[in-house]
Amino acid sequence: MVRVYFEVHGCAMSRADAEIMMALLREAGHEVVPSPEESDVAVLVTCNVKKPTEDRMVFLARKLSSSRPLVAAGCMVVTQPYLLRPYASAMVGPHSLDSIARAVRAAASGRRFVDASPRPLPKASMPRVRTSRVTAIVPIAEGCLGSCTYCIVRLARGRLRSFPPGEVVSAVRRALSDGAVEIFLTAQDTGVYGRDIGSSLPGLLRAVSSIGGSFRVRVGMATPSSVAGILGDLLEAYSDERVYKFFHLPVQSGSDSVLRDMGRPYTASQFRRLVREIRSAYEDSTLATDVIVGFPTEGEEDFEATLRLLEDVKPDVVNLSRYAPRPGTPAWGLGSLPPEVVKRRSREAHELITQIKLERNERYVGREARALVVEEGRGARPQARTDSYRPVVVEGDVKLGRFYEVLIEEARSHYLVGRAIREL
Repeated sequence: MVRVYFEVHGCAMSRADAEIMMALLREAGHEVVPSPEESDVAVLVTCNVKKPTEDRMVFLARKLSSSRPLVAAGCMVVTQPYLLRPYASAMVGPHSLDSIARAVRAAASGRRFVDASPRPLPKASMPRVRTSRVTAIVPIAEGCLGSCTYCIVRLARGRLRSFPPGEVVSAVRRALSDGAVEIFLTAQDTGVYGRDIGSSLPGLLRAVSSIGGSFRVRVGMATPSSVAGILGDLLEAYSDERVYKFFHLPVQSGSDSVLRDMGRPYTASQFRRLVREIRSAYEDSTLATDVIVGFPTEGEEDFEATLRLLEDVKPDVVNLSRYAPRPGTPAWGLGSLPPEVVKRRSREAHELITQIKLERNERYVGREARALVVEEGRGARPQARTDSYRPVVVEGDVKLGRFYEVLIEEARSHYLVGRAIREL
């Protein structure tokens, strides 16, 4: 038996991969332990979507391997194995999770092992160890149909491969029977789910909604172009009260010319129209988006267009990134803007975003909202999610996995503060 510690970074799909590897190790007779000090071998699940994240992965690989053998997993094993090779005894790619037991045994015995080969693993139906008492991550697809010029993730995850609806629904049923009350349906682009197997995201949501019980479903990120073609059907599928009214649509830029250079097949006006239709159907929905500043072809007018889009759309959540070239991507050869320019634009965008998010949250002060307690949060106070997936730090005696009526008393830019009135 080998004692194995997991250090997990990256998106929900990376976390799902880690849960699968933990289950496979347990089935092989090994033990997953909560700290590196207790372990014989460490597994680092890597992410390199951004340059700072990549740098942190290399730092952690060096640190973890200094006192125990290291197995590297995740996207970097495919895209940048040379950065991990000095520290990792073994490596397992995101499409070869079924080799994790062999990788751990090899690392524990001082042998080298590498498996980054692409295999069509049935991740929706594979065993997993849930790392949350309340939330279950269910992969619905892997890979995407996009051609974004800056994205390194698509080089690691490959082209779209949707998991059959029946396997996804069965995975949801198993999670609910195991005590989960919140389901994350995750993929690189949930909006293109099913295009390769004759299915669709709205159809999948209706199948999941046919399951009885009191729970919540969060739909993961979808590109604006993939949602545009299914919007009417998708909004209808969202009508089930158990589906969070949460839409994560990464726009990336407000400039049409930059969007073209990024390989994003939509315009800023099309994104605005998409948001109007969503908010017309669900006024209190939460809109999350992503913005990249400092793309190599972004001029001042392009950046100002991004600020105008943010002012017009007023998203509730914005993931702001400074562009950094990722190796192997088409944009790699475009160079970089001066660092001081990117830093200034990032600062200006951050200030505007913070203001918008606070204004959006202030609308809820004084209202009552239904919320599901999903985790222990800031200052050991529980955190809940409203029906539109807004985070609420809850005052009062509440329990994880329970629904409460909450009076919203304060607003912050990133979350609300409320008091539990009664359990529902």
